[in-house]
Amino acid sequence: MHTFTRQFFILSLTIISTFVYGQNHNSPNDGRKDYHHYLQTANQLRYIDMDSSVLLFKLSYDKSMKAKDTIHAIQTLNDLSNSYANNADFSQAYDGYWEALILADRIEHDELKGAIYEGLGWLYSFYKRNEKSKEYFNKAISIRKKHLGEDSTSIQSLIAGYYAMVTLHRGDRDIVKSKQYLDSCKLILPGQPNDYLKSESAILKHLEGKHQQALDELLEIAPRFDHYDTPFQIILFSFIAEAYMELGLLNESESYYKQAIGICKKSNGHLDLLPKIYLSLSELYTRRDGYDSAYKYLKVAKELDDRYYGSRSENSKQFLEIKDDFRIEKDRQASFIREQRLTQLEKESQIAYLQSVILGGTIFFLILSGFLLYRYLRTRYKAEKKLMVKQQEMEMQRAREVLEVKNKELTASALQVIQREELLSDLKAKLNDQKGHSNSNELRRLAKQIDLNTANNWKEFETRFVAVNKSFYKRLKVNYPDLNQSDQRLCALVKLNFSSKDMSRLLGISVESVHTTRYRLRKKLGLEKNANLTEFISNL
Repeated sequence: MHTFTRQFFILSLTIISTFVYGQNHNSPNDGRKDYHHYLQTANQLRYIDMDSSVLLFKLSYDKSMKAKDTIHAIQTLNDLSNSYANNADFSQAYDGYWEALILADRIEHDELKGAIYEGLGWLYSFYKRNEKSKEYFNKAISIRKKHLGEDSTSIQSLIAGYYAMVTLHRGDRDIVKSKQYLDSCKLILPGQPNDYLKSESAILKHLEGKHQQALDELLEIAPRFDHYDTPFQIILFSFIAEAYMELGLLNESESYYKQAIGICKKSNGHLDLLPKIYLSLSELYTRRDGYDSAYKYLKVAKELDDRYYGSRSENSKQFLEIKDDFRIEKDRQASFIREQRLTQLEKESQIAYLQSVILGGTIFFLILSGFLLYRYLRTRYKAEKKLMVKQQEMEMQRAREVLEVKNKELTASALQVIQREELLSDLKAKLNDQKGHSNSNELRRLAKQIDLNTANNWKEFETRFVAVNKSFYKRLKVNYPDLNQSDQRLCALVKLNFSSKDMSRLLGISVESVHTTRYRLRKKLGLEKNANLTEFISNL
């Protein structure tokens, strides 16, 4: 009842502190802080209240998985498995390590895989499967060597791997190899060796038979672990007790064995060492001839050995082999499923490839069809455009021919007018010659009528010219608005290619006046001296 009340109190206190922590740290990352806080608290409680610690480990794992923080989930599983191993719950530890390893392998996180391999190595060492243990310790060391120098943590991790090999070979009483790995730790550790390495060095001296020297060093080092790793004192006190017993100081030996047992029960750490400690106490009482006490501790040692899965019996050593077989079978099944999935993916890939080929072919066909259609329409458009241009040229040619015919008719008409004007002029001259022989008034009246007819003839010619050459007169007026009516008449005669003599007859002026009028027209049109007036007007 007392134990239950204590556990309930610790768990309630943990939950309340977690709630308060969450309230005081309200931010977008609250969920992340929560499961980090759960892990931190769980590690603090692992040597005080294992049940509460396990609950918080599981909460941290669940929340980190929901948050898709795989790295934190792996760290939580590894810490939880370490706690199970320290409490001799090796089956749970084994399952946790392998679950963490699968996740770490999936995200290819080397540092976490190294830590998990180290945990598996310790687990196999508890069952005296040292070859398998060495295999996993070496895997951890290999990974850490690869990342050595990236930060101070990588150095400490590598030292931890070498340290594990030191303890493993020390357990086999292989002092030479233990010293080699211990020297490796000292070489890569900057500064003076730490207390763990000093402790291991003293233990090796004890195994070499240097009991007093080892005892002096262990007694100096042990109190320092009060501040940061009390459970490690279980190992130190058991070796101090062993050294005292080798020196024949049984009372001191008994005292340290019992201190080791007390720390073990208080911290729930290194419970796998308890059977050996009780067995050593039994041997101590046998030396004292205290057979009742010796029997009592021997019985306790056997009960603990059975409770912790008989961790030193042959049957129990097969436990991990059964687990391994189960894991290998699961891996085989998982591999078979992966192969099936791969086959399915290959088929899906082939189908997708065929679909892509069909889609690509369809798109290519559509593009080709579009291109051919475009070429056809473009060719047709060019042909139609060419035909239209040809038709326009033919129409313009016909128009030019019609215009040329009309202008020829107009020229012929103008020449007729000129001939008529010449005739009338001759007639007028003759009448003027008859002034002395006839009635002068009658002659003057006839001469005026001849002048009037000449003006009407020009108006008739101008009307017909404008009707035939509408666009010419329009462009002439738009481009050269300063031209007067006489200038326009001259332009019309130039266009019809009249000579200066014909112009003078038609306009009733002298040839010199025609030349003067042409010169003035060139200036108004802005022509250079070398420019041809006839060509210029024809192009209008």
